[in-house]
Amino acid sequence: MNGSLSRPSVPGAPLPVRGCMKGTVVVGGMDWFIRRYGSAAAHEVVSRASPATRPFVTPNAPVLGLLGSRSYPYAVIGELLRLMGEVARVPEEEFLRAVTAAGVTTAMSTVNRIVLRYLASPQEVARRAPEMWDMFYDSGHLSVVKCDDREYVVQVSDWPYHDDTVCRISMEARRFLIEKTGARDVQLFRDKCQRFGHDVCVSRVRWAG
Repeated sequence: MNGSLSRPSVPGAPLPVRGCMKGTVVVGGMDWFIRRYGSAAAHEVVSRASPATRPFVTPNAPVLGLLGSRSYPYAVIGELLRLMGEVARVPEEEFLRAVTAAGVTTAMSTVNRIVLRYLASPQEVARRAPEMWDMFYDSGHLSVVKCDDREYVVQVSDWPYHDDTVCRISMEARRFLIEKTGARDVQLFRDKCQRFGHDVCVSRVRWAG
């Protein structure tokens, strides 16, 4: 697991280090997971969690005590998502796609309803991409490399505490938003990633029309 975890802060207070993600998306994903696989599956996720992650969750609370208003270290979110997929016994790519769709849907329908106004086309999604990134991540700089009528490419630089699973759900979120514009046969590609030793993460979304 990449990155180090800070100690959990008082609820509502900022975490002492950067490298955190807003809880809105992970809360929506966890809610979907519990509704789909049951409370026993959620408790199994907690039982498998590392000592560093356990202080961030509460076994008997709704959605394990996760709060959309809080921020969580990338490593915590990444570990929870990986454990959820293992407990669900679903192929990793399939699971990450489903849980990301659930999380983004929740985020758009609660905290970020305004985002729905910008989904008229892939070009509008791309134009708002840096703004949407800053809504959820406290580090990393997202820039749009390309967006035309068939392809959308982004680069994320200056992204400390990189976590591969968090990186992948950020890619899945872009795929989901492009699909919401009505694009067909949407495919996702990872050209570069810090996981593979690159300095930046570059991903592209392609579609048929």
